[in-house]
Amino acid sequence: MSTPLVHPEGAAPPVRDRLNLNPAHWGVRAIAEIGVAIALAAVLSWLAQAFPLRMPQGGSFGLEMLPILFIAIRRGVLPGLVAGLLFGLLQLTGVAGTPYIYHPLQALLDYPLAFGALGLAGLVPVGSMQGARNLPRLIVAVALGTGARLVFHFLSGLIFFAEYAPAWEAPWLYSITYNLLYLLPSAIVTAICLWPLLRAYDVAFPSDGLPAR
Repeated sequence: MSTPLVHPEGAAPPVRDRLNLNPAHWGVRAIAEIGVAIALAAVLSWLAQAFPLRMPQGGSFGLEMLPILFIAIRRGVLPGLVAGLLFGLLQLTGVAGTPYIYHPLQALLDYPLAFGALGLAGLVPVGSMQGARNLPRLIVAVALGTGARLVFHFLSGLIFFAEYAPAWEAPWLYSITYNLLYLLPSAIVTAICLWPLLRAYDVAFPSDGLPAR
């Protein structure tokens, strides 16, 4: 069983608690949650491919970030990074969707590194979602994780897919526009879905997870 990290009311949790770098402190429940999150992300990825909602410039809307961000927010940076990295590797194998591989480095950027970067959402001390007081923190956490993922997709697009940019559009602008057009709506819907899920989790396990005051 994981040991909850509790701090006095009003005290800021140390950054090392949010990083959660020692797997020995995760506990059986946290490890099980990571496994479930990876499986759910795989299912959501397959659903997004089976019923694609394409954006104007390409890319498709999906909620595969949701389980990974959940882990990052409630368990910390390293658990979220591990969940995202393993999910990205599953995508490369075809277990969690059909990957698009143009180059080994591009595959690394677009899958393991991009989804592993979602773990940075764990840096934000979101706190309990009972009521709307901590909703702004949740939005910041989702924005941070999604923004970190965007960096890797942007680099992939700029390095490997610049040739697809229209003649009138700079490659860097094409890459960031392409990725934002599907990541932004995905992030918004993910944040909306995370709120009730985190509230339910806090009711079920009120003393579990990381400190977030």
